[in-house]
Amino acid sequence: MVHTTFNSEYHFGKRSSRQVELSSNLYQVVINGEDGEYIEYEIEADSHSEASAKAEALAADSFVDISYIEVYLIH
Repeated sequence: MVHTTFNSEYHFGKRSSRQVELSSNLYQVVINGEDGEYIEYEIEADSHSEASAKAEALAADSFVDISYIEVYLIH
């Protein structure tokens, strides 16, 4: 089982001040493979579709043939 979390940072303002804006939604994404295997990720994203796209890219890096994707909003 793999748990991966993404943090997005945006920097604004002057050099001396740093503001960080984090994505407000945390998603649990389960990638179900064609051979019965599955991989779970925890992904920070702005929408279900963005979380799904990030998880799909991670699954492709692991050479998983995707059967279907489950996306659940955690927070």
